[in-house]
Amino acid sequence: MHYSRRSAVRFLGTVGTIVLIGGAAYLSTRPLGPTPTGPGAAAATFYAIGSPVEGVGIGQSAPDFIADGDYQPLLTDLDGSPIRLADFTGRPLWIVFWATWCTPCQQEASHIRAAYHAHADAQLAVLAIDIQEPAAAVREYVESHDLDYAIGLDPTAAVKGLYGAWGLPSHYFVDADGMIRDRYFGQMTSGLMEEHLKTIIGP
Repeated sequence: MHYSRRSAVRFLGTVGTIVLIGGAAYLSTRPLGPTPTGPGAAAATFYAIGSPVEGVGIGQSAPDFIADGDYQPLLTDLDGSPIRLADFTGRPLWIVFWATWCTPCQQEASHIRAAYHAHADAQLAVLAIDIQEPAAAVREYVESHDLDYAIGLDPTAAVKGLYGAWGLPSHYFVDADGMIRDRYFGQMTSGLMEEHLKTIIGP
C-alpha cells in the first residue's frame, strides 16, 4: 500500500501530539519532590496540585481564613462552624494542608498526632485543612484514624490560595502572635517535625 509524504507527516504529527499530551498528563499527576525548606526536605514526598507559587513566607503574618474585603469565613469545621485564625490567638499553631487521598498525608498523620500530644504543655494547636473533599468523607477518615486535632474544610480551596499552598502536604508554623516562623512542603518525619516545631515552641 502506498502512502503519500503528506499522510506520513500527518501520522507522525498525530503520534507526537499523543506523546506530548500523555507526557503532560503524567507530569501533572505524578508525585513531585518537595521544594527544599529545611533539613531533610529533599527526602520528602509532595503532591503538586497547582502551579508553583511563592505564597506567604517566613516572617509574614498568617492570613486569616476569610474572604478578602467582606470578612466572610472560608473555613469551617466538620460541623459547619466557621474557623478563624483568631481562634488560636496566644497559642503556637501548626497548619497542615492535606487530603484523605494523599498518601504522604496519610503516612505522616499519626506522627502529627503524636507531636500534638507531646507538646500539649506548650499549648500547641494543630489545624489540618482538608482541600476540596466532602465533609462526610473527611469525617469518616478522621474518626477511623483517631485524629483528635482540629480539622478544617476548605471546599473551594480558597484558603489554600491565600497561603499559596500549591501541593500536599504543606506545613506552616505560626507563632502565638500570628507570625509565620517556618514552613515545609512535603511529608515530614517525626524528627523533622520536632526541628520545625522549635521555631514556634522553643527547644
